[in-house]
Amino acid sequence: MVYVRRVLAELEAVKRSGRCNGSGDVGQIRLGVRMPPVGTPLQPLLNKWYRRHPNVDLVFHEMNERDIRTAIGERRLDVAFMSKHTRWPHAVTEPIYRERIVLALHKDHPLVAAKKIKWDNLRGETFLVQGWEESQAARELYASFLGSGVQFKTHAASNQTIMALVGAGFGVTLVTKSQAEVRFPGVVFKPIAEKGACVEIELVWVPENEEAVVGRFVAFMRDEARSRHLL
Repeated sequence: MVYVRRVLAELEAVKRSGRCNGSGDVGQIRLGVRMPPVGTPLQPLLNKWYRRHPNVDLVFHEMNERDIRTAIGERRLDVAFMSKHTRWPHAVTEPIYRERIVLALHKDHPLVAAKKIKWDNLRGETFLVQGWEESQAARELYASFLGSGVQFKTHAASNQTIMALVGAGFGVTLVTKSQAEVRFPGVVFKPIAEKGACVEIELVWVPENEEAVVGRFVAFMRDEARSRHLL
């Protein structure tokens, strides 16, 4: 009799787990990010999600754009935060927020004293960018703002390394406003006085890979973005 009760209890637990999984209350989300989720608005969004869904295990994977694309296609990632210019076929996107772009430069750079910085002021600068042989998305994004004739110096390195090189005077770079909330020795952040100096961040996923918990995450981020007027 004890054995039967134990089996019945285990079956009921499995049923409850199935109901929760089906409703998206528990589970795991493998989330790809191109940049660390620092600052506003992404950090507050993630904090609210975590408080509302403590039983959902949100696992972060920081990768370059090509690796994120491959991982989502192979179902090693469920969803990813990506900038709008890195779309690819067969994926579904949901715009979440827009961020201003700012200039990161050495503390002794002449432009630190400038009242306004326009794209034309940056034509002669050396821009430090992250890049790998198979992924040059950062360079492509910078070029969309700066146009042709810009000198790029590509490093297969982390964002922290790029910022360290800026602090050492090797060149300048562009970052989002939220990234500028993190301080780096020797680095000063200056706003870009251009109307289009911003990047739109989207959630990306493949529909046939979507589980209930992923759908709930996407819906939460979409609704929060709209209610907070992040776009």
